[in-house]
Amino acid sequence: MPLEPALYAALEAHAGHFVCSEIHNPKATRTVPFCHRGQAPEPGLAQTLPDVPGLRAFYESYGALTLYLDAESGDAAYQLAHPSEWAELDGYFRPWLECVDPDEAEEYLPAWIDTCLVVGEIPQSGNYLLLPTTGAEAGKVFEFEHDGFDFIELGHSLPDFARRVLDLNPAQLTAIASHVRFITPPESRQWWIETLHDNRGNVIHTAA
Repeated sequence: MPLEPALYAALEAHAGHFVCSEIHNPKATRTVPFCHRGQAPEPGLAQTLPDVPGLRAFYESYGALTLYLDAESGDAAYQLAHPSEWAELDGYFRPWLECVDPDEAEEYLPAWIDTCLVVGEIPQSGNYLLLPTTGAEAGKVFEFEHDGFDFIELGHSLPDFARRVLDLNPAQLTAIASHVRFITPPESRQWWIETLHDNRGNVIHTAA
């Protein structure tokens, strides 16, 4: 069964803009529109995926999904990848774990790490979206944040994650602002998100 119709409709309709200030020159401002861009689902693909909460439902509705996309620069907050790209993402993610000594793995790594799927990424950040396939955490969405070597729960399932990011809080928006810069060649100007305005009535400020 695909995503709930109300959630799918909300993702398709959601749009807005960021009000940004230039880094190192805060008096200069810019408005950056955002949207979510989905790829059509591939017939039959979802049924080949592990039967964990929410995974098949998501991929019955989208082949891939880019969230909070600025079409001009290509910057985005989150990228949920097509399953054909998971192996490549896994190859980028696993080297981050090589610095963990085997004796320390139990302390620093979750029990599900060896069998999780790398289903997406925070573009241009070195952070990845992981989905456990076994145990009590199966189906949940975690961000691997390499700077602090943290595994941050973002949702109880992919549909729950998608629902949550429709209404960001200041901490989430600040995390997004720390990765996107909205650089549009030939300029090299970099921009910081100050405020999000969307068509759901949200007005969210990044944390001070």
